[in-house]
Amino acid sequence: MNIAIALAQFIMLALAAMASHILVNSGSVPAPPVSWSDTVATFVANQGLWLLVIPAVWLLLAGWAEKTKSPLATIAQPLGAGITVAILAVIVLVLVF
Repeated sequence: MNIAIALAQFIMLALAAMASHILVNSGSVPAPPVSWSDTVATFVANQGLWLLVIPAVWLLLAGWAEKTKSPLATIAQPLGAGITVAILAVIVLVLVF
């Protein structure tokens, strides 16, 4: 399962790097970056290969976490469910009000 997630991350990062590179080279992004998204697109287009290390690091951390048992493992699932419900409640409140 960890390898499948890391492979999906790798594919998405590779596609994002290629798309940013195409957009920057096509001239759709102005030469001097003026906004945050332009800066990020330029960075990914020029330094995108370094981002492909993220899935490898994630895979190493996932393998290490499988081997070690955290003291918080007993409350991790209820804590994750609580955080998810809280985030969804905030999103609903923002969208409704």
